[in-house]
Amino acid sequence: MLARKPIQDISVLDVAGDIDFREMIRIKNAIGSLIEKERIKVVLNLKAVDHINYLSIGVLLERLKLLRNLNGDLKLSGMSPFLRDIFKVVGMDRFFEEYTSLEDAVASFDDDWEGDGTSH
Repeated sequence: MLARKPIQDISVLDVAGDIDFREMIRIKNAIGSLIEKERIKVVLNLKAVDHINYLSIGVLLERLKLLRNLNGDLKLSGMSPFLRDIFKVVGMDRFFEEYTSLEDAVASFDDDWEGDGTSH
């Protein structure tokens, strides 16, 4: 797992290979340390991920809820159709915003922000 240099105020975590429970806990902790630094806009880049342990997706959901409570978000990018199916099977696809490319995921934070701006 690799944290990229932030894009504006958005943190990107690149993950690769097979995400088992132990790896998911690492991701959870990485997001935790971002939150401690008040970095609450996170994109998890799953482009290089082959497989996700479906039981571990719940760990990610807990982080998603925490970030949203802090007015942040956790978005997913680059999922293969296979990964998308895993999320669907466990019913998690309805919780996460998922984007084909990392650029789209990052840009989507701007859309949200502009959306908030027009309501005042």
